[in-house]
Amino acid sequence: MARTPIKIVEVRADDPAAIDVTYDIGDAALRADVPDWPDGGRFSHAALFRVPAPWCERRVFLALDGDAPAGTVELELPLRDNLSNAHIEVLVAPGHRRRGIGRALYRHAAELARAAGRTTAHSFSLLAPAQEAFCAGLAMRNGLTDARRRLLIADLDHAALDRLHAGGLARADGYTVVRWVGEAPEEYLEDLAALDSSFVAEAPMGELEYEPEKVDVGRIREQQRTFAARGSRRYHTGVVHAAGGRLVAWTAMGLSEGVDWHAWQGITLVRPEHRGHRLGIVAKVENLRAMLAAEPAVTTIDTFNAASNEHMIAINEAMGFRFAGNWANWQGPTTL
Repeated sequence: MARTPIKIVEVRADDPAAIDVTYDIGDAALRADVPDWPDGGRFSHAALFRVPAPWCERRVFLALDGDAPAGTVELELPLRDNLSNAHIEVLVAPGHRRRGIGRALYRHAAELARAAGRTTAHSFSLLAPAQEAFCAGLAMRNGLTDARRRLLIADLDHAALDRLHAGGLARADGYTVVRWVGEAPEEYLEDLAALDSSFVAEAPMGELEYEPEKVDVGRIREQQRTFAARGSRRYHTGVVHAAGGRLVAWTAMGLSEGVDWHAWQGITLVRPEHRGHRLGIVAKVENLRAMLAAEPAVTTIDTFNAASNEHMIAINEAMGFRFAGNWANWQGPTTL
């Protein structure tokens, strides 16, 4: 008996049932590969459809194996920088794997990306044999290995954290710590934009084909409003250089609506001319404590760093983060 062809349909923002299905598939797929992967939250998943990001075009497709929902693919096309790139994320339900569904979804998204003038595709996944084989079959290679680390609050060594913080303060004379939740105070927006713009140039990028983003005050405001509208709660700590009055270091953590037990440690940046004063340590420890005081239900925090970023990894491990697996940043041509 001939096998029923795979059907691929687009998921629209006005179809909550289909959005729920894509959430269920993604959650099941990630948990099959990474059993301790945190729940992203159904609210936040739906908010990605309800509140589109102005900086990229996002389309999501659902694969039907007969009548059964079997997999999803998300295609993102940057609209302001990296205009030759596309981001493609494929997730296939555990019971529907090894049937060509993932490849069909990827090819569908790659064709759309190519039609939009994008020549390079990027994806992100666990670095494991099955994922390596899948990406190799699509002419994708790992351009940068990221390491995930996890902090369990129950195991947090507060005395060690005190020592780490005190050691940082001893080197940070002439600097002042500032904190905010959600939207940043107006006086810090220009400095935040400069720090954010430096990320690609300053962070290890391996062989990935990314150009630095040109972030301005308008983009910072736009990002803050989009994240808030999607239900994300974001805690920020910055460090101001007293002599110049400029924000010279910044770190952030975020929680998703409806997932009160988990947080992500996100970006940490220090301007090059202010490095060596342990500002990153001071900011990260203070931000962690401020977030935990406001979010007492948090039990677990995850973070990613380039595996080659020994400096930031050392700080995270000193805070109590422990290795939880390597992930790959895949890239390859959109022409298959």
